[in-house]
Amino acid sequence: MERWILVGISLISILALVKLVPREKSRDAWVLFLFLQVITWPAGLFAVEMGWIEYPTQLLPEANTYNKTSFSFEFFLFPAVAIFFSLYYPAKASKVKTFFYYVGFAGFFTFWEVVLEKNTSLVKYDEWKWYWTLITVIVSLFINHTYYKWFRRRLIKVESI
Repeated sequence: MERWILVGISLISILALVKLVPREKSRDAWVLFLFLQVITWPAGLFAVEMGWIEYPTQLLPEANTYNKTSFSFEFFLFPAVAIFFSLYYPAKASKVKTFFYYVGFAGFFTFWEVVLEKNTSLVKYDEWKWYWTLITVIVSLFINHTYYKWFRRRLIKVESI
C-alpha cells in the first residue's frame, strides 16, 4: 500500500507541475527543482545517517542501497512543492503575509509528513520531531527562493546584454 501512496503522490505532483507551471516559467521551474535537490540531498542524508529519521518503505529500494534518504520526498515531492512556492510567491506582500506564506507551505508539507509518519511505514521519526520538519522546510524554501531571486536578476542582466 505504501508504494501505491508514493506512486499516487508522484503522479499528482507530475500532473500539478504540467498544469500549474506556465510554459514560459519552465526554465525557472527546473532551476528551482534542481537547486532544492542540492539542499535536500545532504540535509536528508545527514538526518538519516544521524538516526533521527528513517524511510522504511522506498519506491525504488534497489536505488537506495547506500543512500537511505527518501528519493520520493527529498528528490521529487519537496522540490515540486518548492517550484510552486517560488513561482507563486507574493513578491509585493507585507512581511506578515510573507511569513504566513512560508508557514502555510511548510505547515502543509509538515502536516502530510506527520500523517504519513503516524499511519504508514513511509516515514519513521526516531529522534526527529515534526517541528524540525517545519523549521527545515522553511529554511530550505528561504534558501531556494533567495537563490531563485538571484538567478532571475542575473538572467535579466545577461539577456539585456
